[in-house]
Amino acid sequence: MHSSIQDLPPFPEDLHLAPIAQISSSKLLSGDPQEAARVLEATKTYGFFYLNLADSPEGQTLLSESEQLLALAQNVFELPVEEKVGYALQKGVSLFGYKPAGTVKQTDKDLRPDTTEFFNISKDHMHGIADSRTYPPQILRSRELLKEFTQHGHQCGMVVLRTLAQQLGLDPEEFLDLNRFDKPSGDHCRLTRKFAHHGKENAIGLPSHTDFGSVTILFNWLGGLQIESRTEGRVGEWEWVKPMPGHAVINLGDAMVKFTNGLLKSAKHRVVPSPGPQGNLDRYSVVYFVRPHNDALMKPVGPFDNGATVNVAGKFSAGIDEKKVFTAGEWMVQRAIQLGN
Repeated sequence: MHSSIQDLPPFPEDLHLAPIAQISSSKLLSGDPQEAARVLEATKTYGFFYLNLADSPEGQTLLSESEQLLALAQNVFELPVEEKVGYALQKGVSLFGYKPAGTVKQTDKDLRPDTTEFFNISKDHMHGIADSRTYPPQILRSRELLKEFTQHGHQCGMVVLRTLAQQLGLDPEEFLDLNRFDKPSGDHCRLTRKFAHHGKENAIGLPSHTDFGSVTILFNWLGGLQIESRTEGRVGEWEWVKPMPGHAVINLGDAMVKFTNGLLKSAKHRVVPSPGPQGNLDRYSVVYFVRPHNDALMKPVGPFDNGATVNVAGKFSAGIDEKKVFTAGEWMVQRAIQLGN
């Protein structure tokens, strides 16, 4: 169990860190043009950045909610595995529910079973936008907290998307209309636990992947996240993302690659054993995924819709026509099928 980053073993000093930007939520909320330009640069290069949430009241609220959800995660994952699998998500049907540890992804050349379990909790289910599936009582008792976190997490994602639209010379509402909160979508809160590896250096928390929504907002307290380098001389190597107090880690997903026809980046990332003494502790994280609403068309927007299209980083399974324009709902089902691959 751990309650905050201050109580944890230190992150080792001798690791190669990803050179990702630190962005101020306060400056973004006030429309600071220099900070907005830094967000665009970050999303055109690494596809990741730190967002300082401690410097704004809105950010502080989100940080507080993430700490409360950390406590919920610690509680709900203590349920017996036989009980947790009763809430299992249906691969290829829905992203919502429980995924046990032990999934093997075919893209992992070593075919290592992952060591991460998670609960995906639908924003729509918490807010009554769609009929809910079943969830453990601990999660249902925390519905009000989950409603607040999903709403505030979505608002945070909208600040990022509005900033990017303005920087790209688009209507500020262009990306917001594709990611509306009030329409059914794949938006969800994810609670995760990666088991302590206790010396198994080759263990994998989650294999290399790209996210497939619009914006991911990650709260984590232990190391383990790595992203693929885009630095000259290091391209393709793995670099560490060190957890920073008061900050969330923000990254874009494949939807934004699709909407901007490849201008913005969805970086490959993975979760490996936490480094140093941190590896002896279970690693929890709390995530909010902003995804296009189910009716949104997955195609380039505005001036990016110029006839040529890029394939997104996360490829569909064999036999899926990349040239077809999917709705986001169709797209999510195709990508959900990959969870079992």
